[in-house]
Amino acid sequence: MTTVAPNNRIKRGDRRARQNKSSGNKPPQLQSNVTLSHRYRFTSTSGTATPITVASLLLASGTVAATSNLVYSPFFSVKVNKVDIYAPPASQGAASTCSIEWFGGLGSMGNQEISDTSNSVSTPARVSSRPPRLSQASFWNNAIHNVNLFTLIAPAGSIIDVMLSLIMFDDSEPAGSSNPVHYTTGAAATVGDVYFLALDQPTTSIYTPVSLTTIV
Repeated sequence: MTTVAPNNRIKRGDRRARQNKSSGNKPPQLQSNVTLSHRYRFTSTSGTATPITVASLLLASGTVAATSNLVYSPFFSVKVNKVDIYAPPASQGAASTCSIEWFGGLGSMGNQEISDTSNSVSTPARVSSRPPRLSQASFWNNAIHNVNLFTLIAPAGSIIDVMLSLIMFDDSEPAGSSNPVHYTTGAAATVGDVYFLALDQPTTSIYTPVSLTTIV
């Protein structure tokens, strides 16, 4: 039978004691901002090339109605992790194309487009892409700087999955920068209720959310 020498047990105990003493038994550091990640799903009603902005992503991530026709996003910053497009089958004798064009950011080589085309009724086109390095979407983007992040081409009937990381607004942003992400809707909203807007809101509203309460 193998035994551990007493002096080894003492050394290990001393090491644990030193670690506990150095930490002072204090609580660990943490990121106090509320952060979450989620996969959002949308369907396309048109194949028109449509830019997606910081504001449209924040509005699509969820809003709260402040009045009967005004909704606000509770999020301040967003980061795109991945975008998937599942195009419908092509019509017999025709082709179907879907694509994502990522806007270039600081130090990038310019816009980068990822696309797929199919003329099959059994094997639809599909694109799955993460933001390229140094593209605008590869960084955290906040509501104050509302820039274009990417452009989608998704034929009508396409399914679009967007994976996002979000940081909730907490009123501790730079002075005078109250959360500017809001949308005035012509439909009647119930004050206090949560609504998820189209992925391209408030521009064209062709990418509508799936299985979520919306108001467009």
